[in-house]
Amino acid sequence: MKSNFSFLPFFKVLWYRLFWIVLFAVLGGASGYFIERQIFIPQYSVSSTISVYHEKTKSGSNLDQLNTDVNRLGTVQSEIGDPGIYASASQLVQKNEGVSIPTKYFITHVSVSAKPSSTILSISATANTAKKAAYMSNSVIQAYKNKYAKSDKRLHIEQLSKAKAELATRSQPDYMTFVKNGALIGAAITYLVCLVLYFKKRKIRNK
Repeated sequence: MKSNFSFLPFFKVLWYRLFWIVLFAVLGGASGYFIERQIFIPQYSVSSTISVYHEKTKSGSNLDQLNTDVNRLGTVQSEIGDPGIYASASQLVQKNEGVSIPTKYFITHVSVSAKPSSTILSISATANTAKKAAYMSNSVIQAYKNKYAKSDKRLHIEQLSKAKAELATRSQPDYMTFVKNGALIGAAITYLVCLVLYFKKRKIRNK
């Protein structure tokens, strides 16, 4: 059975309506840009670094103790990122700054990373304001100190750099993704409309 299907109408519509397709692609891209500009909420990231180490024992050496602390850095990283520490940090922010930040928010917006072959960790926080992010980072460190420094008298938790709002990095809107998506949607809808009108017109003409 011979088929009468042809791709020619699809190419004809694309060629003869290219101006309108391109025009609405541009309008769609512009719409995507302005939509992103309106809905974008900037996020601010602030980090603080700490060094966690022990005093050497009387029978040990500085190098042995350093190696021990370097080897347990992964344990320290998991301790700082514990939900219990975040719960304590949430209470500290409420008490010291009068700002309410739920524990769940800490869990999803705070990250702890370790510098390899060292005793140094970075505590980074992201929030919708720079001050909020700084409060979060500093309170996590304080909560960790409150829990572990009291129970281990040999433990030193030294904050090398304090999280400050003025040092925050601000996220930037992803305009290009919205522009591309808007342009594709605009072009696709215009092409489909032109295609439907073409087949309707041809159907009427063939009657």
